[in-house]
Amino acid sequence: MTTTDSEALASLCHFAQLASGADLVMAVEVESNGRAAWTASSPALPVAGFNLARSGLFEAPWSGHAVEASAFRLPTAIVHALGGPARQLLFVPTPTRDAPLSGVLLLWRSPQPAGSMTAQVPLLAKGVARLLSARRESAREVIVQNQFIDLVESVPAGIVLIDGDGMGSVINEHAASLLGCAPGRLRAADLLSPMRALRERCDNHAELEQAYAAQVGNVNFAAKINWTLGERTFEVDTHPVRGNGEYGRIWLFTDVTADLLMAAELRRLASSDPLTGVPNRRHFEERSAQIIAAREASGRTVAVLMVDVDHFKKINDTHGHPVGDQVLKVVAKRCREALRERDLFARFGGEEFIALLAAPAIDEVPATAERLRSAIASAPINVDGVRIDVTVSVGGALGEALPGGDQSLLEGLTARADEALYRAKAEGRNRVSMAS
Repeated sequence: MTTTDSEALASLCHFAQLASGADLVMAVEVESNGRAAWTASSPALPVAGFNLARSGLFEAPWSGHAVEASAFRLPTAIVHALGGPARQLLFVPTPTRDAPLSGVLLLWRSPQPAGSMTAQVPLLAKGVARLLSARRESAREVIVQNQFIDLVESVPAGIVLIDGDGMGSVINEHAASLLGCAPGRLRAADLLSPMRALRERCDNHAELEQAYAAQVGNVNFAAKINWTLGERTFEVDTHPVRGNGEYGRIWLFTDVTADLLMAAELRRLASSDPLTGVPNRRHFEERSAQIIAAREASGRTVAVLMVDVDHFKKINDTHGHPVGDQVLKVVAKRCREALRERDLFARFGGEEFIALLAAPAIDEVPATAERLRSAIASAPINVDGVRIDVTVSVGGALGEALPGGDQSLLEGLTARADEALYRAKAEGRNRVSMAS
């Protein structure tokens, strides 16, 4: 069993007691302001704190021989530990860097016994100083380590810290839960299998393997990659400590699932009509430009259909705006179901909707427009038990996509389809009109 610094100090105090015949021997650690604590003693006593600033011990010229104790002012804690007033005492200085007034204090309740060897006690000074320094450094390391553990456990992310020699590692609770191992200090080699297993469970395993394989042998590489585990996504940031792989490497696992969901929801809200849930006009214009730009792959013909609810003001005036809102929701749903998956459909404003048909055959456009009209007129819309007959008018226009004309083509088709729509309205509503 390894002997601790405190146990070694206690052994030296016991040796000094036997050699000197003292009733109490204490190894005291004393800071420059006089604050002191005995770290070991013989006989063994509980460690306590006291102050020796006004004791007079540090001003006396110690030569290794005991002197009368009456010339010194000893703290009550020492008197109680001794079991009464001291008759003689000897102080052997053992200064250390952080506690320069430290030393070994020997106390006698009566005159020294004959044959005691107090002159040999100062020979222990270097050993006591070394043990006091080592004990203080060990205590400091424990404090720092505890503070480090508190720090890594307070971070709401998984942390894996690999030592610079590549042999040891520290992982916190969050990382341990992900990796399926115990938190605390581990051999770095014991983390290889859990880390590999975690990557293999990721949905984007192949992407991760390719990214990290490219960095094999580069001790200074840094990367920030998302690891997708089912419904959860972790942003995994790895980089060398202080920018140098020789100092070690850190892996940070941050759960960004909520952030990604929020970002996706914000994008959806920014691109969707809040009432009907279909894309809004801004999204339609942006996406239409992309669809037209892809004309080489999907065909050169594109078409725009404008859909407007007939007599919508009358519906609002008769049944109220909440009912009108429900009507618009049903109209949007029926239109979306009547279109192909690849067709783009959006609310253009008010009671007006718009659709972009990518690569349709020429005869498909009027048929699709008629399908939209029929989808609305085929059955009344039921809102809270009220059956409302609703119809729409549809205007359509076809065009040929030419290189460099994406925006002008869309604007032209929209304008022509709108003219056709108003022609359908003028001709009696609930009908389709195609631009020539």
